[in-house]
Amino acid sequence: MSGRLNGKVAVITGGASGMGLAAVERFVEEGAAVVFCDLPPTSHSELAARLGEQQARMHHSRRTAGGPNDGYAIAQRLGNGATFVPADVTDPEALAAVVDQAVTRYGGLDIMFNNAGIGGAEGSIVDCPDDVWNRVVDVDLKAVWRGIKLAAPHIAARGGGSIISTASIAAIIGFPGLGAYGAAKAGVVELTRVAAVELGPQSIRVNCILPGGVVTPLIYDSPLFERALDPDAIRAALARSQPLPRAGEPLDIANAALWLASDESSFVTGQAIVVDGGMSIDARRGIPQDAFDQPPQ
Repeated sequence: MSGRLNGKVAVITGGASGMGLAAVERFVEEGAAVVFCDLPPTSHSELAARLGEQQARMHHSRRTAGGPNDGYAIAQRLGNGATFVPADVTDPEALAAVVDQAVTRYGGLDIMFNNAGIGGAEGSIVDCPDDVWNRVVDVDLKAVWRGIKLAAPHIAARGGGSIISTASIAAIIGFPGLGAYGAAKAGVVELTRVAAVELGPQSIRVNCILPGGVVTPLIYDSPLFERALDPDAIRAALARSQPLPRAGEPLDIANAALWLASDESSFVTGQAIVVDGGMSIDARRGIPQDAFDQPPQ
């Protein structure tokens, strides 16, 4: 452990699985005190009662008490450097309670990582139901805006720090069937730029990360599937979809977030940093590979 975040306090949303969990583990390993939030185990029935079954099905529902995505169990495993607060990030009071817990328990806030997200299988722009569109935008964009609002005053009180948000390469590439998701993630990119300009005078850096194909439960254990898929099969498929011949892993995103959270990136703000193995810059996407094997005419 090199202690790149020694003495810093972080909040990470969506921290009980995938990229968020990798970031929680990485930040704690590097010396940060971390408060993280996510939906609690067995939360599906409560979500369905509050939101309706269609919106509730967009959230990972196969969480079990004591399992790998149980925030309480994760915090217990990581020790005193991690605190779990169950929260739906679209609930203003719940998200405020997460930030307040960091300030109260650890004495302040230096880093806000707005990572929580949902998406997938929403249908075409024409077919996407209003409630699905609204839920994706509420989680993937509006909660990021609220996270910035809530965190900025506390970070400013510490003399500055870092706000990071998870966007996606769907913000810069047109993926059919992901209109709400792509629009929300593009909104995160622009929100990042505006916040960077507004908060820069308070020494608050604001950046976002655009992951590509990363093997997370959102892909292989989507709540929209009746059963989980084989993660290794997903890895093999993703490895063929970009110039770098391997799938992205949650740790790839966590390491990017770690750099943005640390003082090593102290002169970086307003940036949308793509971490995708080259997927978004490969002109061959969707074009048969043998078309590039022909001699020029």
